[in-house]
Amino acid sequence: MATMLVRPKMSGYRIAHRVCSLTVEIRRLTVADVPDCMKLITDRGWAWPPEQWEMMLALGPGWGAFDATGLLGTALTTPYPRMQAISGVLVGSWAARRGVGTGLMTHVLDVTPPGLSSVLFATAMGEPIYTRLGFHPVGGTTELHGEFAGAAAGVTRPATPADLAVLAALDHEVSGFARPALWERLLDPASPYRVLMSDSGVVASRPNPGGVTVGPLIAPSAAVACALVADLAAGAGRVRVDTGDPEVAAFLRGRGFEEGGGGCTLMVRGADDVPGDRSRYFAPASHALG
Repeated sequence: MATMLVRPKMSGYRIAHRVCSLTVEIRRLTVADVPDCMKLITDRGWAWPPEQWEMMLALGPGWGAFDATGLLGTALTTPYPRMQAISGVLVGSWAARRGVGTGLMTHVLDVTPPGLSSVLFATAMGEPIYTRLGFHPVGGTTELHGEFAGAAAGVTRPATPADLAVLAALDHEVSGFARPALWERLLDPASPYRVLMSDSGVVASRPNPGGVTVGPLIAPSAAVACALVADLAAGAGRVRVDTGDPEVAAFLRGRGFEEGGGGCTLMVRGADDVPGDRSRYFAPASHALG
């Protein structure tokens, strides 16, 4: 047995976990580590492009588990005033079943500021680990993807940087998360993101290797949410939507979308539920951001 060495917030090291046949250091990730993060992505068949890693590392601290051979696994955090989102918990197949993922999660929870709760979207594979760490389910999403068979609804206009304050306030009210820095990135004209808004809602998309992924999708009702998606998805090629709403899911299935990926479970630790008015939150900003 060998020890996992974890760099604490101050200086030096402390022994935190034992990991079979590995001597591992956990340290903060930087943008210089993104190429190695992409090797993990390729190994596990995820769909994160380099830009996603760069954005996540700009929005909050990320942690990597390293041994003498390089990067073994990652875990990312995005802090909000009341709750942090945890994401990017990824371990290379060559280091699987050796406690690396659990060690990373334990480290993330150990360095979480007192009183700050945590939220994440768990796959079926990860859910038992998170349950053991004190998370409990409060919702979930179903993955739907396809090429939209239908016309745009014509209820939106392109959002601009001038809309930042309005959209950040709407997002805070609905998601419960204060994240103006995210909206600055979404609305940057040089960014790869597309944002459409109506008088009462907003929908955004980001590129993925096979097309685009929708999120966030905020609307006062499922009917309005469907119209927002139609405006974004019509003519956009292959589109992915992760939604927990049965009306939006039925609408997409009726427009040629199919279910895939197994869905994800929304889980929290340190709180009874997620904040905000989730009745108006029809797709998350991303599984990574909550």
